Amino acid sequence: MNSDINNNSKHNKIIKGLFYIIFFVCLFFAFFYGLTFKIVNDGFWHIKVGEYIIKNLTIPYNDIFSWYGKSMNLKWISHEWLFGVVAYLVYSIHGFTSVAIFIGIVNTLTCVLLYLLIKMRSKSSWVSLICISLYLVTLYNDVGLAFRPITVSMVIILTLCILLERKKYLIGLIVLIIGVNVHGGIYPIYLIIFAYYTLFKNYKFFIASLFCILINPYTYNIYMYTINAMKEMSVEKTYINEWKVTALYDYKASLVIVIFMVFIYAYNRVKLKDILFSGSIILLAFSSNRQIIFLSIIALPMVSPYILGGIEKLIDNFPKDIYVLKPLRDVVTKQSVKVVIFIFIQAVLIFPNIFYTYNFVSNKMTLFTVDSADYPIYAANYINSHPKVKSSRLLSHYNDSPYLIFRGIPTFVDSRADLFLPSYNKNTNAFYDFMRGFVDHYEPQELISKYKIEYILVNKSYSIYDILNTYKNLSVVYEDENYCIYKVDYFQ
Repeated sequence: MNSDINNNSKHNKIIKGLFYIIFFVCLFFAFFYGLTFKIVNDGFWHIKVGEYIIKNLTIPYNDIFSWYGKSMNLKWISHEWLFGVVAYLVYSIHGFTSVAIFIGIVNTLTCVLLYLLIKMRSKSSWVSLICISLYLVTLYNDVGLAFRPITVSMVIILTLCILLERKKYLIGLIVLIIGVNVHGGIYPIYLIIFAYYTLFKNYKFFIASLFCILINPYTYNIYMYTINAMKEMSVEKTYINEWKVTALYDYKASLVIVIFMVFIYAYNRVKLKDILFSGSIILLAFSSNRQIIFLSIIALPMVSPYILGGIEKLIDNFPKDIYVLKPLRDVVTKQSVKVVIFIFIQAVLIFPNIFYTYNFVSNKMTLFTVDSADYPIYAANYINSHPKVKSSRLLSHYNDSPYLIFRGIPTFVDSRADLFLPSYNKNTNAFYDFMRGFVDHYEPQELISKYKIEYILVNKSYSIYDILNTYKNLSVVYEDENYCIYKVDYFQ
């Protein structure tokens, strides 16, 4: 008997040691994914928002970056203003190197918080480990990491969920206020979370959450921002990839999570509340590409209490009369089968992370730097050294605008798309006009004339470059390997 006890103790220590090895390996990959982030995009202008707020000690209510927006006095809700402050402070330390380290730390913290939340709900360390591994795989296959508010919002969302799990509702409301000021556009997610934890027993805190969202520089306009943005969503979904309806077959890891959740529904008696709320997150993920991150951050934790039971039911229902398995029936326990299943799943999920790390190191890839092939670095130098061009009615591509703002150059239409649509600013439709002319190539000359464009900056890899080259009223004033600047002549 003592021998059996000693063997069990030794066996448990091995399993526990293996668990901790996998756990810390996952944390390493989490940090590595963040450190090697590749996407900045809107992060460029978020840095400038933070700089503006800190230097002027004021939060903008009207456009401050677009020459067109300023001339029209367009209203602007900078609902991610607090992230802008954080972004600027982080960037001020050591440029994009400090940004990379920051995202690495934030992503590692996301994994730790996700683990803690699921451990609280599922009461299983291995289930928690599988779920953070699924999150990491979505980063590899589907989402990636970007210097954007959502990266920080994931930490805030998970912190809120942990607090509400512990019934710390008042502190949760404070976290909600911080979250809305970091990323006001996702306030419906915070309401879903409060509804999940407080309806119907503690409904007064849900009502309080509705009012706490108003604690931001724009008060009730945060609600109106989302409502108005939805009115023109068909236009944004046409031209902006991250707003397009999610084709889950293109997002393999997220599709695996959905299938995994369907398995949980099928093999367990899931409460109606958990089905409704996790199902709403699945529908949200289907609605646009940018929402799929919530599958692993919110939907999985909601159904995590049922994962272990589902696996046990699968084991119980496994055919017991298979000839090969009969000799093992008296030797293999249900517990050992579960351990094998968990380890096998972990081995499968950890492989993409190993591949990513190996590929990064073997190809001698470096941390994020601004590449002159993707961003108009030298063209921006030219513009900043020529005041006449900088103060002109400059037309640039939507994709180049965040970097130009980062370099202090006024743009026409940029990636704050809602600002240039009539649902938010009734006296403009510049976003649609730009996309119609510069992206769809429908009478670009009409776009140039309508907005009295004086200079045009374009990447030579864009198809619009070939069209502009045929216009006789355009003359090249600057050119490098990747970018070209035209001057518009209205007298030809």
